[in-house]
Amino acid sequence: MASRAITRRGVLAGGAALVGTLAVGASGLGTAAAAAPRVGVVSHPAVRAGYRFLNAAMDVHYPAYGMLRLPQSYADQVGLHGTAYTYDAALAALAYLAEGSAASVERARVIGESLRFAQDHDPGYRDGRLRQSYTVGPYERNGVVQPNGFVQPDGLVNAGNVFDHSASYTGDQAWAGLALVALARRGLNPAFLTAATRLGNWVATTCGTNQALGGYRAGVSRAGTPLIRTDTAHNAVLAAFFGQLATLTGEEIWLERRTKAAAFVHRMWQEDGGFYACGSDDGIVVARFPVTTAAQTTTVLALHRSPRPAEDAALDYVVNELTVTDTAERIHSSLPVGVTVSGVTFSDRSRLVDPNVRIEPGLRFPDPDAVWLEGTAQLASALLTRGRVGDLEAAHARLNTLAEVQSRLGRRETAGSKPLPNGEGIIAATSPLHSGVGDSGYYPYRHVGTTAWYLLAATGTNPCTLGGAAAWQRV
Repeated sequence: MASRAITRRGVLAGGAALVGTLAVGASGLGTAAAAAPRVGVVSHPAVRAGYRFLNAAMDVHYPAYGMLRLPQSYADQVGLHGTAYTYDAALAALAYLAEGSAASVERARVIGESLRFAQDHDPGYRDGRLRQSYTVGPYERNGVVQPNGFVQPDGLVNAGNVFDHSASYTGDQAWAGLALVALARRGLNPAFLTAATRLGNWVATTCGTNQALGGYRAGVSRAGTPLIRTDTAHNAVLAAFFGQLATLTGEEIWLERRTKAAAFVHRMWQEDGGFYACGSDDGIVVARFPVTTAAQTTTVLALHRSPRPAEDAALDYVVNELTVTDTAERIHSSLPVGVTVSGVTFSDRSRLVDPNVRIEPGLRFPDPDAVWLEGTAQLASALLTRGRVGDLEAAHARLNTLAEVQSRLGRRETAGSKPLPNGEGIIAATSPLHSGVGDSGYYPYRHVGTTAWYLLAATGTNPCTLGGAAAWQRV
C-alpha cells in the first residue's frame, strides 16, 4: 500500500526491521486516540534514539553560549553551520512535550523562553514577529569568523547570518505559536500565551489580504517586503493556531481569524484531482501545481475535528501519487548498494526535475526518486489522525521505515564539530531531493524537523490540536 521498512534485499526483510509490525503494535506506537503516549512508546529504543539526537542538537553550543538556545537544525555536513530554524525549534518543543518527562518538558520550556527572548530582542523589530532562523553558535566560512551564539554580546539575538535566512514567514509564526500555546497550557509561564498572542496579532495585521481568495499571505521577505503569495499549508496551521488562541483567550477575534484562514484552505480543494492546491501566487488565481505533500498532510492534521474538517481523501492522493522508491541504482542516489527506501516525495514536480541540473548553485545534483523523510513522518501522523480502516497499519509501515533509516543512514556526522552517535536522528531525505519549487531542496543529513515529526507520529501526537489528537475544542 505504501512504504515498507528499508530492506537490504533478501537480508533485512521481514523481522529484521528495527521496529517490526508486531513490536510497534505491542508498544502502542502511533495510537492516535491516546491522550498521552504510553510508557512503552517513549521507552522504545528507536524513539529514545530520536530524543537523544534532539538533545544533542539542542546542546551543541551549551553551556558555553548560555542557557537560552534553540537546536541546531542540521548536522554540520549540510553546510548551514549553527543555523537554527524557528520551524524546527517549534517542532522539537512539541515533540518534547509529547514525551512528557520532567527533563523533556524543561527542554521544551527552554525553547519557548528562547523564542520569547527572540521576540523581545530582535536586532531590527519589536512587533512580535520571529525570523525564519537564528544563528546559535560560532563558525568560520570563507575566512570570515562569526564568533557569537544565540544571544550576542549586545544582548540581541543573532539573526541574519551569512545565509541571511532572516525573513518572517507566516508558517513559522504559526508553528512557533502552536508550541507556545502548548507550553502555556502546561502552566509553565503565562508569558507564553502573551508571546503566542503577539505572534498571532503580527500575522493578522501584517499578512492579511482582501484579495478574492482571502487567507493570510506568506509573510515578509528578508528585506522587509510583504510577500504576495498565499500558502495552503501555512493557512491550515494558522487556522489551528488561531482556534487555540480563541479557546485560551476567550476572544472572539480569533474565531474570525480562524475562519478567514480555514476558508482559504477550503477554497484550495480540487475536487477533480482529489488534492489541495498549494496556494495562490497572487491571491486571485488558484495555483493548482505543484501539488505538495505538506498541503495535504498539514491540512488534515490542522483541521481535524474543526467545525469543517479537511477533505481527508487528500491523504489518498499522497499515497497513490506522491509515493516514491529510492534505490542505490537511481541516478545521484546516496543510498548504499543494495538498500531500498520507500516513502513520499516533496511534490509532484520533484520527480520531474532535470537530474543534470544542480538543486542550488554549487550543491549536489538531485535524485528524482529521493524520499522526503520529513513528509513521510507527516503522512504517518496524518494517517493516525484520520483513522480509517487500514490507516494504523499504513502508519506503522512508515514508522518502521523511519526507524530503520535512523538506525542505518546518516552516519559519521557532526554538529558543532562534535561527533553525533550513529543511529540517533533521521536524515531529511534519502538522497538530494529537489522540492520542485524554486531552487530549493533537502539533503541526506540528520535533521531536527524530520526527527521531531517522527517522534510526534510515533507517540500518536497531532501537534495541531489542543492537548493531543482527541482534544480539539469546538469554539
